[in-house]
This record gives sequence, C-alpha cells and structure tokens, in this order.
Amino acid sequence: MDFKEASFIQGKLIRIAKKKMEILVDDEETGEPAVATVRLADDVTVDLDAVGEEVKAVIADGKVARITVLAPNSATRPGKVSS
Repeated sequence: MDFKEASFIQGKLIRIAKKKMEILVDDEETGEPAVATVRLADDVTVDLDAVGEEVKAVIADGKVARITVLAPNSATRPGKVSS
C-alpha cells in the first residue's frame, strides 16, 4: 500500500460513530486533555470492546489505517509505581 504521510496518536478511545472515532489525547501545546476526531479508512474495523481503552491509531493519508488496543499498563511510564 502506498501512502504519502503517516503518523500516530495514542489516547483513550471514547466514541466510534459513522466511520469516525474520537480519542482523548493530551494536547501537545498545553498538556491539557483534548478530543481528537479522526476518520476511519474504508477497510478498518474497530472492536466495540475497545471503547474506553487506551489505543494507538496509525494515521495514513488523513485516515486511521490501523488501531491497536494497548495493554493496560503500557500507558504508564516505565518505572512508575502505582499504589
């Protein structure tokens, strides 16, 4: 598959509707939570069980090309101890 540009975003999947999904991410400039709305590519499906989970979405040519649910502890920083 050829594509012009690819990147990724990581955050909590909060909604899927009409070939779009919303992911709660930290704003790069302010560090505050923000909602990123992205379109799904035509052949991408998302398991509804992923809603509410931490995910990583690969964006190719402006659309989500692949989405991966992250392990529960992968969102925390290495070496950080939870109590």
